[in-house]
Amino acid sequence: MFRHLGTKPVIEPTPPAWQNHLAALVHLLLYALMIALPLLGWLVLSAKGESIPFFGMQLPPLIGENVSLGKQLKEVHETIATVGYFIIGLHALAALFHHYVVRDNTLKLMMPRR
Repeated sequence: MFRHLGTKPVIEPTPPAWQNHLAALVHLLLYALMIALPLLGWLVLSAKGESIPFFGMQLPPLIGENVSLGKQLKEVHETIATVGYFIIGLHALAALFHHYVVRDNTLKLMMPRR
């Protein structure tokens, strides 16, 4: 997200186009997970009729109480989260691959500036 606010750092040596496309897809999926999972969790709690705590506040329910829908949404939430673990792992492995095998500066670009 922040990379769109300034200049995009250049990876040296330049990776092949397919790696750039795959990286863009994985980043898109990671952003989708960061939006979808909290919303699904909110829907699950709403359907179960439970309170939705958020930093000391109570969020309003998004849907009416429906226990069977809550169970279905919970299954979807858990499945997407499990897939998310694999996507996060793939992202971490790709960073290590770039650092130790390809020996480019990808991992160094991810580190905080000092």
